[in-house]
Amino acid sequence: MKKIAMPSILFVFFVAGCSADVTTKEQKLEMVDEKTMISSSGKYVSLASSLEELENTSPIIVEVVKNNEQQTVTKETEQNIMPTEFYTMSGVTIKNIQKDATNTLKFGDNIEILEDVAMNVPVEGKKITLTLNHYKKMEIGKSYYLYLKNSKSDDNYVLSNAFLSKYPINREPKSALFLAEDDATLSLENTDYQDLYADIYAKILQKNQAFKK
Repeated sequence: MKKIAMPSILFVFFVAGCSADVTTKEQKLEMVDEKTMISSSGKYVSLASSLEELENTSPIIVEVVKNNEQQTVTKETEQNIMPTEFYTMSGVTIKNIQKDATNTLKFGDNIEILEDVAMNVPVEGKKITLTLNHYKKMEIGKSYYLYLKNSKSDDNYVLSNAFLSKYPINREPKSALFLAEDDATLSLENTDYQDLYADIYAKILQKNQAFKK
């Protein structure tokens, strides 16, 4: 895999939104080629390995439609080339509640979901997408199954199992579920998890289709 375009060697220190107990990830990158996306691997205390585990570790399971979003990108100083924090706060409306262990949600509620991705981030005259595990944020107007938990620090919600926690309600091909891996991407992790995601997604669609019959 080619490396991202920058004139020097940098230490990229990503701090994402702390969903699924994400810790910081430090990577050394040699910037030699033009890229439009950097995908780093999040460090997780634990992640679900099956649909059953995903359901059991998610206090909240809802169907939502995305309405809006607000992106946050932070640099410690003006001298920092790369951001030290990035995320998108997505506003969604609840269409259905499958599980709510908190007993605080109801149909039609508008809530905010933190997603570990930022797009069109200016870096040395280029527009870069920053993400963890090739995570692709929700699209405005589309509906999703979300597996959530309360944020520990703010009045919003985070994905209970990071990238394994969001699934389009309308079936999409595997190639459309993650940000694309191509010559414009610097990947800092393997993508075996995408097979697990696809397997869980198929089971979620099958299960929900059976419920709606």
